[in-house]
Amino acid sequence: MNERLSRFAARLGAALSGAMLTGLVVSAVDAAYACEGTPARHVIAAELGLIAPLAAVAGVLAAFVAELLLPAGFPRLGGLFQELRKESPARRREVSARLVAAVVLGLAGLVLGARVALRVLADAEPALASGAALGLVVVAITAAVGVGAAAAGRFAGDGFAAWEPDPVFVGFGASAFAVLAVTALIASGTTSGAGGVLAVFGVFRRQELDLRAPAEVLAIIVAALCAPPFSRRSLSLLVALAAFVPCSALWPAVGSAFDRHTALAVERHAPLGKLLLAAARRAADRDHDGFSAAFGGGDCAEGNPKISPAAEDVPGNRIDEDCSGADATVETTPAVAPAAAAPLAQASTEFVRDHLPKQPNVVLITIDATREDLGFLGYKARNVSPHLDALAAKATVFENAYSLASYTSKSLAPMLIGRYGSETHRGWYHFNRFTKEDTFVAERLQRAGIHTVSVQGHWYFFKNYGMERGYDVIDTQATPADQPIEGDRSSNGDVLSDRIIAELERPELSQKQFFMWSHYIDAHAEYVPHPEFDFGHHGRELYDGELAFVDHHLGRVLDALAKLPFADRTIVIVTSDHGEAFGEHGLYRHGFELWEELVRVPLVIYVPGVTPRRVSVRRSAIDIVPTLLDIFGIATPPAGEKGAFHGVSLLPDVLAPPGYVPTPRVVYIDMPAGPYNDSREAYIEDDMKLITSGPRALGLFDLKTDPGEKHDLLDDTAKARPLMGKAKAFRKTLDEVFERPH
Repeated sequence: MNERLSRFAARLGAALSGAMLTGLVVSAVDAAYACEGTPARHVIAAELGLIAPLAAVAGVLAAFVAELLLPAGFPRLGGLFQELRKESPARRREVSARLVAAVVLGLAGLVLGARVALRVLADAEPALASGAALGLVVVAITAAVGVGAAAAGRFAGDGFAAWEPDPVFVGFGASAFAVLAVTALIASGTTSGAGGVLAVFGVFRRQELDLRAPAEVLAIIVAALCAPPFSRRSLSLLVALAAFVPCSALWPAVGSAFDRHTALAVERHAPLGKLLLAAARRAADRDHDGFSAAFGGGDCAEGNPKISPAAEDVPGNRIDEDCSGADATVETTPAVAPAAAAPLAQASTEFVRDHLPKQPNVVLITIDATREDLGFLGYKARNVSPHLDALAAKATVFENAYSLASYTSKSLAPMLIGRYGSETHRGWYHFNRFTKEDTFVAERLQRAGIHTVSVQGHWYFFKNYGMERGYDVIDTQATPADQPIEGDRSSNGDVLSDRIIAELERPELSQKQFFMWSHYIDAHAEYVPHPEFDFGHHGRELYDGELAFVDHHLGRVLDALAKLPFADRTIVIVTSDHGEAFGEHGLYRHGFELWEELVRVPLVIYVPGVTPRRVSVRRSAIDIVPTLLDIFGIATPPAGEKGAFHGVSLLPDVLAPPGYVPTPRVVYIDMPAGPYNDSREAYIEDDMKLITSGPRALGLFDLKTDPGEKHDLLDDTAKARPLMGKAKAFRKTLDEVFERPH
């Protein structure tokens, strides 16, 4: 008994020391990701307070697992290896063959399973069905690997008498080969999963599938299991006790270490820390109001569920219900909401109708992941948009236009519905699926007798996700035969333009009013090199090459349209679903946040015969649907009615009736939470931009003096409190649809 206790004490000391030493390294690595703009000592202290307890728990569990399941003396496996080497030649051949076969078949099964998984996920079946399908695939592949390895072992054991392998050497070699092979597959694959059978593993580099946190946890577990035991019992116990010392960092982490800036840095950028932070806040939320007073959670009265950042602050009762720092003094109302601005009160309906083409058509072009960095908006690094620049020169350019989110399904579909993302019935999917409770603009136009055409080169826009509804014609011929679940490795903007031109040239379009929508996907990562637009081989250079490629082929569409008999009555609108980041704020690609580089997009409206102009006040994609309905003379739902629009027509900005001056309106950006992102909202009034996550304010920026959003003004209560109140009041005007994980 004493011998067993001594052995366990040795294991415990080794496991705790190994886990804690690795935990210290992991804390430093995790903090390095989160330190942008925040003092490193604060972040490291906060990270250590979160990760040290995890390492301690991992060490204790690893000691028990090693004692119960692993051979005596592990990780000193010399004795085990010697016994294996003493086996008969046939047995050594059998073990070696099984190891090699298991690796080879396992890698093949991994490739097959990954391809099946992509197909299952692309179909976006309910989570239970998808999980069951993937589970069956894993079981089948595991069984096949086991049977194949056993068969290979029996075959090699009975034959190949001349082969006398060292099973230990073979085992290490096979394991090393497996690790290197998987690493190479992940490194060489594409983040979209496109580009060949082996390219699928690149999806593991996607931001949505961030594997850094699992890797850090795995490192702690492996260190705990593999740390060599100490020979002396007293030393083992001493080391075990000493290993708990870093856990003392938890106490300051609960309070002072987690000021607002540190908490936000960890929450946004620390791979493992942000997961542990969320769990710690839930554990510390004693009153279950969704907020914690510890770990920078924002609650100012833990124990009272009626007081939290989500609560309504009753003015004048001397109680700070919403934890904003002071009691509200008067009822805060938002700035004039867009729908209430009613620019048509200044610009008569008759003037708009008189100055639009008779029986107008509309071609709506959306280009994926396009920042506002185009030539006509001042981008001079490269000539990426000569054809769009030419269109802009004769059109209305909105110099400060915003998308509705920084992710396609939470931006583009709401734009085409005319509602903010939180008001749509979107489900809890990465690729949101919109129900028939949401009415797309094409459905409204179709019911009004407008001929509707959709020309697409990506599956998401014509499968059963909602954006296919309302079209008389859906042309999908530009879609690659083997398109990935997400992304673009096919470079199909040229073929898409061919299909747009073919649809425009159909004889029936000369006989009726029509609405056509097409979405170019090329600018979305992966960025494909184009020899004719070769700006370089790095991220931004490749991205600009993609934009130039799209611009070139969109130019062909515009040239073809100009030659058609209905060109003089066809309005062209060009915009994007979101922008793209290239290291600003530590981010790449898009999604997750609402920084300017992610939500500022081009918006051009060309109306034949109308004087070109530029509009500098801020405008939003929420105005696109009211603009389209206004063009076709279709009434919008009355204000206050369920389903009414928040946006208003942009035609007064475009047509500029006598005496009309574009006036500022509130811009609201709304990205609901999903399986890979927390909720993010932005409320922009004049030049002040407040970023929130639900009721919790994350940052305040003056876009006039700080367009790069580097200087957070949220601690300036004189500026922050009024805007926070207006943002909350504005949020109340939304008809929210609350979606939860399945």
